Amino acid sequence: MKLFFYIIYPLFFFAMGCGIYVAFRDAEGLVDNNYYENSKGYFEAKAAEERLGIAISPPATLKRGENEIRIAITSKGKPLEQANLTLFIGNLSSSGYDSTITMREHSPGVYQATAEIPFKGVWFTRIDLKQQQQLIATKKWFSEIK
Repeated sequence: MKLFFYIIYPLFFFAMGCGIYVAFRDAEGLVDNNYYENSKGYFEAKAAEERLGIAISPPATLKRGENEIRIAITSKGKPLEQANLTLFIGNLSSSGYDSTITMREHSPGVYQATAEIPFKGVWFTRIDLKQQQQLIATKKWFSEIK
């Protein structure tokens, strides 16, 4: 029985080491970069979002190629003007095509940006609303591009 454990323990530790190595090497997209810094103000941002009555409506659909993305933002039912909006769009399987774009105000409460989606797959999109370098609201969604 001791011989069995002498064989199993090294195999177990070797498999654990290989698993940790593969997880570390391929962890891209699974864990948010600087997660502590990003999550530190989460509850304050959600409280500010509720207090201001912020509502962000995402675009209907995204397609392969160039996309004109328009986002409508309201605060207590009124269009939110002169906001600082950032659009992040990236593919789940590769970070090589990630892009962050500053959105421009098209009309009161409506912001737009042009984003390129070069190939099909699952794409992650996030809108960040900041005020004086503080995150006020964020909206995230996934889109399957065919």
